[in-house]
Amino acid sequence: MLILERLRDDIAVISDEKVEFTVPADMAAGCKEGDVIYLSGEVYVTDTAATEMRKKEILSLQNSLWDE
Repeated sequence: MLILERLRDDIAVISDEKVEFTVPADMAAGCKEGDVIYLSGEVYVTDTAATEMRKKEILSLQNSLWDE
């Protein structure tokens, strides 16, 4: 699973579970920080369903910290 970690000037920082790498920011145009992305041709595209699932999982983990 690739995650767009951050956008800085003209660089996009992308990570998977093991490695972090950079690509030109225009390759991730339209993607937001925290999105699950995939390579489609020569650009990265947001996987909307996977991004929503990841957000729900993170929210569930956060909420479990408050449950006793």
